[in-house]
Amino acid sequence: MGREKSKVIEIMDRKFEIKKFDAFTGGYIIFQLFEKFLPMGIENKIPTQKGKNLSDILPQSRTVMTKAEFKVFMQDCLSAAGEVLPARTAPIINADNGSWGVENIQDNTMLAILLCINVLTYNMSDFFVADGLKELKKALSSLPGIFPVNIKI
Repeated sequence: MGREKSKVIEIMDRKFEIKKFDAFTGGYIIFQLFEKFLPMGIENKIPTQKGKNLSDILPQSRTVMTKAEFKVFMQDCLSAAGEVLPARTAPIINADNGSWGVENIQDNTMLAILLCINVLTYNMSDFFVADGLKELKKALSSLPGIFPVNIKI
């Protein structure tokens, strides 16, 4: 049995298909979450090897996500989703120009955010099943003096 690459969910009485990110988009999203969404100041509270803090390895220029960055991030997330309609699955975001691909989402903040959360949850689930976090910790721990090693998993 192959790895699941999509699933259908229901939000606000509408059906959506969400898909896995390709590896480049998934990697980009992970790093954006880590750099832009990790609460500012928490990096000083996460110890790493050799007495350093996470702040020692994060970019010194780390800033809160701008509106333009958030828009690109949200478009990337929503590009992995489509609305399941009777004749086809319509993309939420048009790949050619980034415009809205289906009706009644562009002015429904709650629906758009819930869809983004579902896309992110679905795409990040690999980290939480089949020892994904343990494998990540093992790989990061092999880089001496850089990443936390005392993470409880």
